[in-house]
Amino acid sequence: MDNAISLTAVPINTAVFIYDIKKSPCRNRLYELGFTKGTRVIPLHINPGKSAVAYFVKGAVIALRNSDAENIYVMGDKA
Repeated sequence: MDNAISLTAVPINTAVFIYDIKKSPCRNRLYELGFTKGTRVIPLHINPGKSAVAYFVKGAVIALRNSDAENIYVMGDKA
């Protein structure tokens, strides 16, 4: 994962592309929600408790807990 960073490290309103998803219990769920390699993702809003973020992915807004989002690695350029 050359220049890949965790999705949790991406600033709000910054478009990135999914590079990989780490093997974890939530991996299949993330795939089903549309978080797949090469998909463009934009963090939109942080919840007041800062434990989750709403992401724009494939035409939908989906909230993920930070503990799930940290398993997604992204890059600024298309993977």
